[in-house]
Amino acid sequence: YFHIEQMAIKVFGCLLKCSTEFEMFKLIHKPMSVLHRHLDVTKKNSTSAIIDEKYHYELVQDISTDERYFHTEFSEHPLPLSDVIVLINIATFIKEHKWYEMLNHLEISSKGEHFILYQYTDNNIYPTIISSALIQTTSNKHDWLFFDNFFQNTKWKPNLNADGLLSLSHATSMSPLARSQFVDKSSTEIENDLFYSILDKTRACEAIRLTISGEKSKANYHLYLAQKGLAMALKDSGRDVVFTIIEKPAMVLFYKAMNL
Repeated sequence: YFHIEQMAIKVFGCLLKCSTEFEMFKLIHKPMSVLHRHLDVTKKNSTSAIIDEKYHYELVQDISTDERYFHTEFSEHPLPLSDVIVLINIATFIKEHKWYEMLNHLEISSKGEHFILYQYTDNNIYPTIISSALIQTTSNKHDWLFFDNFFQNTKWKPNLNADGLLSLSHATSMSPLARSQFVDKSSTEIENDLFYSILDKTRACEAIRLTISGEKSKANYHLYLAQKGLAMALKDSGRDVVFTIIEKPAMVLFYKAMNL
């Protein structure tokens, strides 16, 4: 182990970078007998919705049981859907943003309900993944990152817009909300109050780990399509309230511009 550590530091600079590259390597270089098990089968989902003429989006109830293959910019050959999503998560969140904490929780991205946005191109029989996001129901709220202490800050100033609270009450099965309910409360208390005001918890969910990949020149456009597709897919599935964690400033500005 000492020898491996010394080599990892020499080649990659640190163990965390080495672990990241190793996890990507394992996904891309699986035994060919496993990797190409269904490679001669092209399975299209006829129930997917189309956005902007050529982009498809859908909610997959459990990606671990989905047998379709997809292309991604991080692998030369197509991979199973669950492997593609894990690979994109590693490449974007861990390798690019250095969120090494996610190395211990990669299995979360390999199963469960996910939103996916993908595109068919002329040269490939397999579609290319553009975006994905993990959807978590209220039945496992104890696992939600939204309510995790890591994503809380006592210095945050809540934006308690009266019109926004009224709009939220009208749009959902939620107890009436008043600004006075939240005065002098911490962000944690406010968020929990909002959650427990929802009368029908099946109409709420958490959407996290939103990834955007593909051509860099189209990054903002793909981000827009992903957010639009995600909102429509969740609405069509009966979700009225979505709890999320936003890291990209462009996304914050996007929702702020939408206002109500």
